[in-house]
Amino acid sequence: MNPIETQTKKYREVEQVLRREILEGKWAEDNCLPAAQVLAKRFSVANMTIRQAVTSLVEEGLLVRVQGKGTFIVEQEHAPEAPTTRFPMALLVPPDWKWKDQYYFGELLDGFQQVMQAGGHRTSRFDYDVVENPGVLETGAAIACIILEEPHLELVERLRDRGYRVLAVNHYTGRRSIPCIRVDDIHAVEEAVDHLVAKGHERIGFLRGVHANIDAKDRLRGFRAAARRHNLRSAPEMGDDFSESSGYDAAQRLLSSPNPPTAIVCASDLSAIGAIRAVRDRGLSVPHDLSVVGYGNFSVADYVIPRLTTMRQPRMELGAMAAEMLIRLANDEVVDDVLLNAEMMVRESTTRPVSVLAAV
Repeated sequence: MNPIETQTKKYREVEQVLRREILEGKWAEDNCLPAAQVLAKRFSVANMTIRQAVTSLVEEGLLVRVQGKGTFIVEQEHAPEAPTTRFPMALLVPPDWKWKDQYYFGELLDGFQQVMQAGGHRTSRFDYDVVENPGVLETGAAIACIILEEPHLELVERLRDRGYRVLAVNHYTGRRSIPCIRVDDIHAVEEAVDHLVAKGHERIGFLRGVHANIDAKDRLRGFRAAARRHNLRSAPEMGDDFSESSGYDAAQRLLSSPNPPTAIVCASDLSAIGAIRAVRDRGLSVPHDLSVVGYGNFSVADYVIPRLTTMRQPRMELGAMAAEMLIRLANDEVVDDVLLNAEMMVRESTTRPVSVLAAV
C-alpha cells in the first residue's frame, strides 16, 4: 500500500471510530472535541489525518465548528438519524475540486447536502482516489460521482463493474448502464446564440472552455450547431479555459482579427468578465462595440459593469436532484436520466450590432 492509500485508510478509520462514538452517546452533547494534537496522539496518526476525519463529520452534521472556540458535538435532537435506505450512500468528487470551480461545487454540494439532511440521511464524501483503495467503499453502496473530465468516466465505469449502484452527476457518455443527471449545456449555448441572432448579429465568436472538460465539449457542440442552423457568416472559436485571463487573451485575439465578431458567447461567466476587460482596454465598450453572453450566472454576473447577460446553470437544483436520485438508487429503485434546462438571464451586456443600430 502506497503512502496516499495508507493516509486515506487511516483517516477513514478515525472517522468511523469517532462517528460510532458520537452516535452511541459516548461524547456529551455540546462538548468540545479534543484538540487535533490530542486525537492524533490517541490514534497514533498525523494532525492532518485528524483534520480530514473531523471535516467529514462536520459535513455530515455530527460536528459543528465555532470560530475561535473549537469543534463541538451536535445536540442529539439535531444529529442525523440512522440511515433509512437499503444500502449505504457515498458521494465522489475530484481530488482538487475546491480549486477547480468554487461557484460550481459550492452550490451543487449545498443542494445535495440540504436534501440529505432534510431526510435524515448520512452520506460519506470521498475523493476519486478512493477507487484505488478497495474496501473503503461499503459493499453494494449507491455512489453519486461528479464527473468533469474523460478520465472520470473510466473510474465511474470501474465502480459499476464492481457491482456498485452508480449515479453520474454530469453528462455520462460511456457505454455502461449508468443513469446521469446533467444540465443541457448544448441547448443552453444554442439559446445564447439565438438571442444574439435575434438582435441582428451575424458575426458571433465563441470562447471555449477547458479542452478535456465534459461541459466545455457540450457547450462547444451547442455553439457549432447553432452556427450551422443560422448559417452565420463568421463563427470563430478561441480560448481553452474558463478563467478570466483566458477570456481576456481570447477576446483580444478575436478583436484583432481583420473582421472581428460583433458578439461573443463565452463558456463561463469568468471568461466573459475577462472579455469585457479586453474590450475596455482597447478603448471600446460593451455592448456597443461587442455584445457578450456568459455561462453560469455566478454571483459576480450581476455586479460587473455592464451587468452580464448569461445562461443560469441550475447548480442547487442539480445537487438536490442528484441527492434524491441517489436515495432512490440506495433503495434499489430504477432511476432514469434527468436533464435540467439552463435559463437565460438577459441583462445589459447585449444589444443590437452597430450596423443595425445605425440603420434604425
